[in-house]
Amino acid sequence: MTKPDLKSIAEIIGSFKVPFQNKNAYKLGLIENAWIEILGEQAYQKVRKFSLKNGILYVNCDSNSLRHELGMQKKRLLDALNEKNDQEIVISEIILN
Repeated sequence: MTKPDLKSIAEIIGSFKVPFQNKNAYKLGLIENAWIEILGEQAYQKVRKFSLKNGILYVNCDSNSLRHELGMQKKRLLDALNEKNDQEIVISEIILN
């Protein structure tokens, strides 16, 4: 009797994300999840829109104070976002609007 070819749940879930990995919406979802984990829900609620183009993350903030604080911590935020996404998405710069 042969053993069935069993796969782990991680392998199965990983196979579902493969067709979507190059889609912009998938990348933005990963970025938004990382943003919430790094900065928290309140900082996420103060962002009107995220967009990603050619490795540049554009963040439209509702709050001037958040925009200023993020500007002061831009390098640390960039490193944290890249680390959180395990280099699956490489962000080269953050532009705050």
